[in-house]
Amino acid sequence: MAAGLSDLGVFGMGVMGQNLALNAADNGFAVSAYNRPDEFQARVWGALERARAEGRKGGGEMVIHAHTELQPFVASLKAPRRILLSIPAGAAVEMTLEALAPLLDRGDIIIDGGNEHFAETVRREAALAASHGLHFVGMGISGGAEGARHGPSLMPGGSAHAYNALAPILTAMSAKAPTDGAPCVTHVGPNGAGHYVKMVHNGIEYADMQFIAEAYDLLRTVGGMANDHIGATLEAWNGAELESFLVEITAKVLRKIDDREGAGGGFLVDKIVDQAGSKGTGKWTVQLAADSGVAAPSISAALEARFVSAKLELRQLCQAEYGAVAPDASKCAAKSAAAFTSGGGGGSGVPAAAAAVFTEEVASALYAAKVIAYAQGFSLLSAAGEEHGWGLRLWE
Repeated sequence: MAAGLSDLGVFGMGVMGQNLALNAADNGFAVSAYNRPDEFQARVWGALERARAEGRKGGGEMVIHAHTELQPFVASLKAPRRILLSIPAGAAVEMTLEALAPLLDRGDIIIDGGNEHFAETVRREAALAASHGLHFVGMGISGGAEGARHGPSLMPGGSAHAYNALAPILTAMSAKAPTDGAPCVTHVGPNGAGHYVKMVHNGIEYADMQFIAEAYDLLRTVGGMANDHIGATLEAWNGAELESFLVEITAKVLRKIDDREGAGGGFLVDKIVDQAGSKGTGKWTVQLAADSGVAAPSISAALEARFVSAKLELRQLCQAEYGAVAPDASKCAAKSAAAFTSGGGGGSGVPAAAAAVFTEEVASALYAAKVIAYAQGFSLLSAAGEEHGWGLRLWE
């Protein structure tokens, strides 16, 4: 590293930005952290405090320099400058690029780490190259806040030149495969390929979450299992072929007690309003699948389920008018899990052997559904790769 200059600049010190900055610093890179001087500027000092408190994983101190003024932030970076934007997609990125670009030199690299529509990334890459000679990289980041801090899956697009300049940092920051330690990062392809792949990743995740919700519903309303028993069941599934972060956290959520009301407060999940929202990536996946003539029914159905879920008031009016069609959740919970472990009892009268078969059938259905959703997603990636000339290496 050039004396006194940073290897990476991180623009935006929200939770994700802070964690990405700490991740890079934890892996031995000097980082310049920036947040604009507004009501949130204290976040940049928060990143410094966390760096001092956590220290590097191999011992020693993290090197993070805090900035609230743009020009000193840019001047603090080693050439070619590498700046990772961790800000909301859309207008915020546009405004930031307008402010940043005049301060940069030809060959500098800007990375957009948000969930942006790939067409916007294609447009911005071409515009910045033409106007300022800059490299623009749209990069998907998967793993949430925890992954950002300790190792996310990274999906950078952009030019091969830009990727080569970023590879040492991104490789160090990325998650590592548990089997062989391979870094979970690769150059996905040119221009908008990285954001497109992340979009499809999110679309598959929409389907995956809907499948898990439906598996829960079957175990609860048909099987009469209590939340803690379903949680234990999902924990067991997570130890086998259904292992995934979503199954793992669902098992934990289902057993969470509402501690605001003491030990007898009941399960928190029963008190959460059943109203889900959605962001752009799921909708974009379905729209672009239609544009490409690719069937993605699992992803589409999951998106539509969220639309229905969001209409809480309408659903409540329909239930008041026509009555509930699903069993009462509290009555289902009253059917003790003992019925599924000791054969009968608890009011359900379900033999343990039959319950075990039913649970296994739900697990098999969940596994099959996941495979189908991944097949739909990869079909879309294959079609998009050909359509845009990206040369996607799906096996990576």
